Formats: sequence, C-alpha cells, structure tokens
Amino acid sequence: MTIIAELALDFAESGNAVPVRLFAPEKREHSWVCRYEVGDPIDHSLDVHGESSLQALALALKALSAALYGSAAYKSGKLGLYGVFKGYLGIPAPNVFLDEAPYPF
Repeated sequence: MTIIAELALDFAESGNAVPVRLFAPEKREHSWVCRYEVGDPIDHSLDVHGESSLQALALALKALSAALYGSAAYKSGKLGLYGVFKGYLGIPAPNVFLDEAPYPF
C-alpha cells in the first residue's frame, strides 16, 4: 500500500503524536478500496469501497474525518493540531459535526 497523505495530530494527555495515514486507492475484484489508519490512542482503521478510485478516495476522506471529529479524544478536547485542541484537524468536518467542529465538507 502506498501512503498518499499523512498527518501527525497532537494528543494532549501524552504529548505524543497521533499518526494519520491515507493510502492510495487499489483496484480489487469488484470495487476500488481506499484505506485510512489513525494510530494510538484512537487506533482506528477502515477499508472504504467505491465504484471508482475517485469515489473510494472521496468516501475515505469523509469517513476519516468522521472518525477524527467523532472520536472521544476530540470531543474531550485532547486531540488537536499545532497545539490547538478541539478545533480544526487539517481535514474538513462532515456536516453532521458542525456543532462541534469547523470547516464542513
């Protein structure tokens, strides 16, 4: 798998970075798959399927955004970017999170 985008988010409790990675879409038997991974302490990954590579990529970005802004770490103010917590994480938030996060998709 080829990483096409990555980011290191701040985690307030430990001071360690939370790695976030998005991988290039890959053709599978009946669909395209785009994978993302979020490291500890969130520790979440998902293979997102689409009819085309572009659709798989777009859906993976939305799913990744939902996983980050919907995480307990973000909601409790422990996940941030560049030392700013409970704000913008470098990726737009899904509309469903507008009450909690800025910059919608």
